[in-house]
Amino acid sequence: MKKIINCCAFLLVLNITSTHATEVVLSNGDILNGEVIDSNDGAITLKHSALGTIVLAGAVIKPIKVEEPKPVDVGVLNTGFLQDWKRSVEVGVNGSEGNTRNMYIHAGTELKYENDYKRWNIEAAYNSTEDSGETSRSDFFAKFSRDFLAPGDSRFYFTEGRYDWDEFEDWDYRLSAGGGLGEELLKQDNWRVLGRLGLGFSKEFGGEDAEWVPEGLIGIESDWKIAKRNTLVFKNTLYPSFREVGEFRNISELSWVIGLDELNGIDLKLGLLNEFDSNASGDSRKNDFKYNLSLVFGL
Repeated sequence: MKKIINCCAFLLVLNITSTHATEVVLSNGDILNGEVIDSNDGAITLKHSALGTIVLAGAVIKPIKVEEPKPVDVGVLNTGFLQDWKRSVEVGVNGSEGNTRNMYIHAGTELKYENDYKRWNIEAAYNSTEDSGETSRSDFFAKFSRDFLAPGDSRFYFTEGRYDWDEFEDWDYRLSAGGGLGEELLKQDNWRVLGRLGLGFSKEFGGEDAEWVPEGLIGIESDWKIAKRNTLVFKNTLYPSFREVGEFRNISELSWVIGLDELNGIDLKLGLLNEFDSNASGDSRKNDFKYNLSLVFGL
């Protein structure tokens, strides 16, 4: 058995160029071509055309680093659905019971996909807070962005859309969509910055302002991998109104994802979200700040 293992190990460091010829790379960089006629206890016997039969100890042979094959993605629950997508769900729960009863729930999902020609990012989240038996927060959003890429080109086209529902806003729900031109401002192994410039629209349903609002779109995105399982993501998008000069919406997001070493595949996420609407009316607030602390699970 030991002899079989030794033979397999030396096949990894030998480059067989034909049925009888073998290329042996030594630790000093020299290359010997010949026929391996025996291997035993970490040494090989090589028949060389000029040097004759020589024995090479394992210590003088240059080892080859063999990378482990990457696991094959089989999709959600081995169904093949969303294969090769980066998939995750996040859950945060906090509560107390005593003189007052409080409960906070956060649930969300994120899907990402990228190749040389397209980039997808899909997110959705729900938040609910109950204080002393009364609901003080209940909201949901879903959004997507789709980038149209060209290999070797830092510029790209994009389209995006978003749905918002908030029980404590003056409106029932809001739809917004847009598109335009993007630029990869910075690309490093651990840091990427994207800029976006485009046009779009938004509309609130069920509120005082029921008109379609044409808007501009100015966005910046930063994805910084601080360490192997430590990522800081910042996004800011400004939507200046073309209907009323000086009116605008702005959405700022900051997410810090920290890998838990003892729980491989589970991360801790701190998420901050601030939405500002200068044209808010009725019970709607101009500035709406939200935060959550949750666990992220890979699917």
